[in-house]
Amino acid sequence: MVETMMETTVEFTPVYDDATERFLASEFARLEGECYVDHAGATLYSDTQIRNVSADLHGSLYANPHSIGISSTQDIIERTRYRILSYFNTNPDEYSVIFTSGATASLKIIAEGFRFRTDGNDEKTIACPRSGSFVYMQDNHTSVLGMRDVVVARGAEVVCLGHDQAFQIFSQRSTSPDESNERQGDNSLFVYSAQCNFSGLKYPLKWISDTHAGALSVFSNRPLTRWYVLLDAASFVATNKLDLSIFKPDFVCLSFYKMFGYPTGIGALLVKNASSDILEKVYYGGGTVDVALSSERFNRKRQVLHQRFEDGTVPFLSIISLQYGFEILLKLTMDKISKHVFSLAKTLHHSLLMLHHCNGKPVVKLYSDSDYEDRGSQGGIVTFNLIRSNGEYVGYMEVVNMAALFKIHLRTGCFCNPGACQRHLSLSAKEILQNYEAGYTCGGAADLINGRPTGAVRVSFGYMSTIKDVRTVLLMINKCFVDEPCIRKFPQWWEDHRMGIRNNYTYRHFYNTNILDYSIPRVTNNKKNIINNNLRNDFHYKSEKSFDRIINPINSNKINKCTLQRLFIYPIKSCGAYEITDSWNLNSKGLEYDREWMIMTSSGTCLTQKHHTNLCLLKPVILKKQKIMKLTYPGMPTIEVPLDNVYEKSIKHPICQSRVCESRVQGIDYGSEVSEWLSLALGKPNVRLIRQSQKRQKKGLDKAELSFSSQAQYLAVNEASVSWLSDKVSDDLDFEKDTAVYRFRGNIIMKGCEAFDEMQWEHVRIGNNNFEVNGPCTRCQMICIDQITGKKTIEPLRTLAEEFHGKLKFGIYLTRLEKTQDTLKIGDCIYYS
Repeated sequence: MVETMMETTVEFTPVYDDATERFLASEFARLEGECYVDHAGATLYSDTQIRNVSADLHGSLYANPHSIGISSTQDIIERTRYRILSYFNTNPDEYSVIFTSGATASLKIIAEGFRFRTDGNDEKTIACPRSGSFVYMQDNHTSVLGMRDVVVARGAEVVCLGHDQAFQIFSQRSTSPDESNERQGDNSLFVYSAQCNFSGLKYPLKWISDTHAGALSVFSNRPLTRWYVLLDAASFVATNKLDLSIFKPDFVCLSFYKMFGYPTGIGALLVKNASSDILEKVYYGGGTVDVALSSERFNRKRQVLHQRFEDGTVPFLSIISLQYGFEILLKLTMDKISKHVFSLAKTLHHSLLMLHHCNGKPVVKLYSDSDYEDRGSQGGIVTFNLIRSNGEYVGYMEVVNMAALFKIHLRTGCFCNPGACQRHLSLSAKEILQNYEAGYTCGGAADLINGRPTGAVRVSFGYMSTIKDVRTVLLMINKCFVDEPCIRKFPQWWEDHRMGIRNNYTYRHFYNTNILDYSIPRVTNNKKNIINNNLRNDFHYKSEKSFDRIINPINSNKINKCTLQRLFIYPIKSCGAYEITDSWNLNSKGLEYDREWMIMTSSGTCLTQKHHTNLCLLKPVILKKQKIMKLTYPGMPTIEVPLDNVYEKSIKHPICQSRVCESRVQGIDYGSEVSEWLSLALGKPNVRLIRQSQKRQKKGLDKAELSFSSQAQYLAVNEASVSWLSDKVSDDLDFEKDTAVYRFRGNIIMKGCEAFDEMQWEHVRIGNNNFEVNGPCTRCQMICIDQITGKKTIEPLRTLAEEFHGKLKFGIYLTRLEKTQDTLKIGDCIYYS
């Protein structure tokens, strides 16, 4: 892989001075060689922060804060509350801090406790209690959407406020803060985000006072409703200053890991004291009552707000650790952080905007609500999809796989913001439900349906991000997705777009047009015969049709056969191959000894080449007659382990639990000697060699028995398909075509059929064995690891994605239909249909 970073096409304006950059480089030395751009998901903790936390916990004795004694725990917790309020420029007289598990838990408290109905002080109100409205923005987080069913049960009327609609309403003259918010009426709640976690748009904080003044009264049936504001500040406060002395929402929710990375699982709900009486508390846990009777339904809850709402013991060690996170932020100032992440986002956004293929068509479809010229309206987030030179969208799963080769950590999908995702992708509710029926789920891998994206790619910056991160992202896009020579220019429509944004703050009509939405060619029935005839000669056909339909159906009247050319097993999962030179036994799980062992970390996870490419250099050699397996690794003496499962019943070799591809597995530990050898060879301490236990777990009647393999018993690869793909790879000096077949880690290598014929097969017979085809193998960055050297390249994944419009399928999975013992032999005929 080329290591040189591409220079950005837009000038970057530095914000930090040299001393600050050196300080951050030392604090985040572990980022060397990594590009972390998912700060909207979770930012990173600093070295000093963790050292201070560790030293504090190591040198202190912290007891349960409910225990009265000499422990300082309770005092530190109260000081932390004051520190949080001081950080947001307020004080305990005006706001209270309720510790929660995060922003989502804070939202849940409001949903369950906000009193939409009036108390009913007069006879008319008692007979017909009044209830207010719950108004939320379309672009809110999923956790806000989750409030709806709860508040409906509490009598509220639910209103979804569209993006443009919100700006229109708040741009009109607001009601003056007169008796509309002073006289007794029902209670209404407006929830919105200070910063959209999808596009990075900063919604105006002035909306808080406008709402209090009655700007949203149009959504209430009664003019005397009392309006409250819940501000979701989780995304905003990570890189922006929230000044509660100026902007005074009734409730603020946040998560501390978004601000400084550690600790996780703790957040806060800030409550304006003047609004605290609007919250009811029904359930109570330990520490939240003054008195309770076990024999009768009687309790009296605590009067102090946070004591009433913090059920059970608060996470006191995490709360104590918060002070060291705030210390890091205060060293930089939030104003500088805000300017820094905005400058990075602006540079990336404008560079992507200028990026065009050699035919002049844009590489990127950007999803934004600003022109990235004003820090007051835009945060450090850039969201987009990539487009090929022929107008097809690139699926975000393909981007994820390519990004992994460059060690780029980013986020894809809808980012738990389905409203913003729907709006920016111009999807109707009907289309989203149709996508769901077609296989789309939140967090799933269905990135393109009918050629249209179901989500996007998000790059987000934190206070420790650098211009090198921007350059790495641009390098990845240029190397993997741009048809060279690349053209860099601002599109003709950009200046009009910018002027439109500045003249019209609702940003309408610009990202809902078809300026970048090139139509995707479709295959009609009249064209299929011509296309299918051409596919045999040239597989460079691109359409939105799925990969498994681009080959002609096999003529059932013709006998189809090829030859078993090579056989491989992979005794240790994700390690090197052992090639079989003659014949090999089959058992109920597949080829004998195939993926029967794995290497497990001290935390119980399986090592894989995705994260440890040197595993391919660990080569096993099976010596059946001696009943041993030799392990070799460059620079290490060989070590032998028994093939017989002699450790199954040994007390010294316990059964271990682990997980492989989301499935629970159990195996036998092969002892400390091989553990020490593996740890030394791989440079990773305390790893263990685990063999699959022969104790079988109950399986469904339709489930085949598997070893530690991921998907199926066998993986078959067509040599002609490998050759075709290798020929398509450009002259990449890092890609060795002669050894390309090893990258696909197949068990069965076939010779004698045409390229990609296998993608149409349903049944296969090899020798005396019958197999069912389970479907194609979906590929990831694993095929970019040279199995001879352990070096990572961007090929052949880039070419595979380009040639088959993002359908990363190569090779087929097989399941043997017989349960009896048998063999496969080199040279066996392969019949298929």
